[in-house]
Amino acid sequence: MTKNINDTINALLKQLNADSNDISTAVQLGNLYYDKREAPQAILYYQHALSLDDDQPGVRTDLGTMYWENGNVSLAELAFRKVIDKHPDFGNAYLNLGLLLVRGKNQVQEGRDLWQGLIDKLPKHAAVPRAKQLLMESYQ
Repeated sequence: MTKNINDTINALLKQLNADSNDISTAVQLGNLYYDKREAPQAILYYQHALSLDDDQPGVRTDLGTMYWENGNVSLAELAFRKVIDKHPDFGNAYLNLGLLLVRGKNQVQEGRDLWQGLIDKLPKHAAVPRAKQLLMESYQ
């Protein structure tokens, strides 16, 4: 399995080296490193993708997750907040920011308020069941 992933990474690197403006390839590399939990490498490729197109809420949310994984809590928080500011309907950013506030910064009430805000503002969003679950868990 690792050989296949490494072969894929090598092929994508070759592709990106041939065309450094290939956003899709940069995101794919970021995602592969994300899945491997190799935060520094994921961050590198997500940042590159965002330098080519800053308006990618999923990529910025994943970047925030990798910042947090890498111990950069303040950068993670900034990434999640930027997504929420620019894309207030992007539910995963609310989930992740709430988790960061509760687990990473011990700002439990602010995390709860964020999840409740998602539930109230976007009741039909796919992230709402997870927000409800996290909200309930935060009271246990």
